[in-house]
Amino acid sequence: MTTHPDTAAADQALAARCTTSGEYLAGILADAMLDTVGQPDKLPSLLFPDLDPDVVERVWNTALPVGYRMGKLAGRPQWDTAGLRRLRAALAAAGYDAMAALADRSNRTTAHPADTEPPRNHP
Repeated sequence: MTTHPDTAAADQALAARCTTSGEYLAGILADAMLDTVGQPDKLPSLLFPDLDPDVVERVWNTALPVGYRMGKLAGRPQWDTAGLRRLRAALAAAGYDAMAALADRSNRTTAHPADTEPPRNHP
């Protein structure tokens, strides 16, 4: 028989884990922002001051999780071959044929382009 922990204790422990993980990811995100723009004086460009802040926020809230997930898939493609096949099949079944074809091509690619590209040199 499995014993379940007290809900309040589990809630607090898991909330603390989320907070710690969030703080860790925030640091990686800060590093990624700098790596993307190349130097600290270019960081303000990431605010997109010429665009509607609500639109920028909506785009950010969508792009960040997509980019994070993409990074995980690209970072360990050998681990997610079955997942790429499953997602490709789901895309195809839903009628997203072009996206399914892209997922299929990635699944069949033996070498990821990033593995053969030289490191970027920021201006």
